[in-house]
Amino acid sequence: MVLVPYSYTEEPNFRPDIDRLPPQNIEAEEAVLGGILIDPNAIYRVKDRLRPEHFYIGAHRDIYQACLRVCKKGLPTGGSSGLLHVTSWLSDHDLLARIGGRNKLATLVDRTVSAVNIDSLAALIMLTAQRRELLKTANELIHLAYDTELEWSDICVASKNKVLSVIETPLAPTKEENELWHYNKLVSELENVYLKTSNPGLKLYRLNQLANAHPEIKKGVTGLEDLYMKSLCATVEPRKTLDQLEDEVGTQGRKWLLGGMLPQATTALVIADGGVGKTKFLYDLLHCIASGKNWNGFPATSDGRRVLIYQGDESKHDMLQALNKRGFKPGTEVREKTGVRFGWNTDAMPTLYEDAAEFKPAVVMIDSLTFVNRYSLYDENRTEYSRPVLELNKFAAETGITVIIVHHTNRNGQARGTTAVRNAVSEVIKLEKDPNPSANPQEKILTIEKSRSRRFPASYRLFFNEEDFSFSVLEEVGQELGSPDLSTKDQIIKFLQEHANVKYQAEEVAHYIKTTSGNARRCLSQLARDGLVILDERSFSGTAKLYYIARESEKCSTETSLQTATVTSSQRITFESDSSACQPEIIDESGNMYKNEGSPRDHLAIALTDHLLNNSVSHTEQEVLLNCNEGDHLSMPETAVLSNPELEKKINVQTDHLITFGGNIEATSNPEGDPVRRSQGDHEVIQGDRDRLNGNSCVLQTSEQELPILPLIEEKATYWSVSFQREVKVFQIFDVHSEVSCQVPGRGRLSLPFTDLKYCEQSPKSNLNMGDKVVILEGKYKETFATITTIRADGIWLKCDDRRKPLARAYFPHQLGKV
Repeated sequence: MVLVPYSYTEEPNFRPDIDRLPPQNIEAEEAVLGGILIDPNAIYRVKDRLRPEHFYIGAHRDIYQACLRVCKKGLPTGGSSGLLHVTSWLSDHDLLARIGGRNKLATLVDRTVSAVNIDSLAALIMLTAQRRELLKTANELIHLAYDTELEWSDICVASKNKVLSVIETPLAPTKEENELWHYNKLVSELENVYLKTSNPGLKLYRLNQLANAHPEIKKGVTGLEDLYMKSLCATVEPRKTLDQLEDEVGTQGRKWLLGGMLPQATTALVIADGGVGKTKFLYDLLHCIASGKNWNGFPATSDGRRVLIYQGDESKHDMLQALNKRGFKPGTEVREKTGVRFGWNTDAMPTLYEDAAEFKPAVVMIDSLTFVNRYSLYDENRTEYSRPVLELNKFAAETGITVIIVHHTNRNGQARGTTAVRNAVSEVIKLEKDPNPSANPQEKILTIEKSRSRRFPASYRLFFNEEDFSFSVLEEVGQELGSPDLSTKDQIIKFLQEHANVKYQAEEVAHYIKTTSGNARRCLSQLARDGLVILDERSFSGTAKLYYIARESEKCSTETSLQTATVTSSQRITFESDSSACQPEIIDESGNMYKNEGSPRDHLAIALTDHLLNNSVSHTEQEVLLNCNEGDHLSMPETAVLSNPELEKKINVQTDHLITFGGNIEATSNPEGDPVRRSQGDHEVIQGDRDRLNGNSCVLQTSEQELPILPLIEEKATYWSVSFQREVKVFQIFDVHSEVSCQVPGRGRLSLPFTDLKYCEQSPKSNLNMGDKVVILEGKYKETFATITTIRADGIWLKCDDRRKPLARAYFPHQLGKV
């Protein structure tokens, strides 16, 4: 036997503090009761929170209980009549003598002056009651520690529950608040079970424990399941102002994985019948997301993202074979960015959160809902079957990851099972075979049936390539004859992707892709509606709208940087390559550098007035300072810099640029050297080297031997295309947009502008010459007589006899009739 010296043992201090009373505030209790007895309205300020058990003195507890009972009957508790009612109630219940008789009540009234501070005094009483409750709990814990009959795990659970019941319970809650607290606590415990317990058996065990601990919940585990389902449906955030909402979500537009097809941080349901190819279709989308490539014109918004596939319907061999055939081959970058998991189900929701934290995917594909929800307690036709979808909605919102759920269709072509599944997701995409009997078996119809981020419904005809399991978009259903805007939209997307994260006005886009401002504005609006480009919604009323394509990349620009317009001392508009793609710089002749930083990246706005040399106002270089305005947009000075004021009436212009006088000016460049005219209101035209001014009329004149041969555009006629360098056949003419729908060999049916068509041997030839009298057959001035003043590559320019200035747009031979 080993003897241990007593001085070496650790002796806890168990001595109680017997010299002190438990926490209490008798003066506050007397003041509250006195206020209730003198003021008839005072009890209504405290009765919902202050309870009889909060009082330390037993007599005070009985008096307050009497006041509550009297108030419940609708009788006053304050004043002479109130004191009489309280005294009568105490007497009827044999409590008057126990509290000290009428003298006690009279003393309370005499010691109280006012009931003004009754709220703060009641709070002091409740706080001391909470402290006493903590002391009581601590004493119970001491007895638990001495109890050797209980298992240690049971002691820990009991101790935890006792402490939490004290420190987490709201201070003096009302009945409604107390119920809400118990409800939130139970929901929190259910979330902990469903989202953090991946073992299905352990999950069921914990649910049974919760059901036994809450006998008020009927139906046991099923009742808890119903309760959790309702909690997911009834999540309501606090009310916010629009400014608070903007501070929370930011000022950027909707973020996409594939612009117009898959948004970020959302849930999408892809439905199709068996054997249509929905899984291979999604493999094609995932390949584009992982590689950072566009999918048939739908722009990718990153150089490459991680993708995660939860597969259940396909075998491992079939899945690997399909992925390799699509391009997920060994040694490729997309293969390294792809993760797979088999056998996942909705009971293993914690595994999804773990994969999100470790693998960090941008999108998770779940194939299919029927497989992952196979252990559900409910039939697929019941609303409760959609509970996993609601959990996935919460997952997407919390992590910013897009979740794609594959599901099957029923006989009617709709999502199988309850409609609650369709209603719960944000996007619904349907893939089906082309119902046209003459269609190729590999042609599919893709329909966006529901979307909270773009226009719907919208259908596209796809072609499935069996060689590499890719899908090609043939056309949008309903536009089989082609659209005059397709070519312009393609140019806009290409331009904005080359200069990603840079915001542009419609006029600027029109300038760079060489189209009219109205056409660019209309196409940009349609692209923004379809989610292919982003519209800056912060523009105030009266300001220009800004468009851009967002792209997450180490570099702001994906290709070459945009040429920046500058004005030199010789008054020529030149274009210099911007040396910094991420931060545009403006360097004036004095060497000063101006930088602009922003996200998305800001740029030099080439507004209409930026290309105007106003001959009524002149400024020297020293008088002009380039100002960098704050915000999303930078503008060049409204007046050009002149190195010599005497030159303001004599301006040399390069042959490949057009400068105009007037209120609405626009300068554009043409690779073929011909000035391009834009419709921006009536204004006068200044010629290039080959042209000259005719007196003071400012009407453009060109020598006869230099007149271009303009084709007479007719349907079913053949012309030479400048952009494709081959002959094309016109099928339809769109005079409103100055475009034609053509059949391009090797490219299919496309839209081309009038200026892209040149005369060839098979083309009808125009017999119009300068000075001819003509009648206008199309447009605003239809049936108006005019005179041809100039014939150029961009069209025929006219002047009406009753107008001082030439018309603001060019016409083509088929739009004019010779008089």
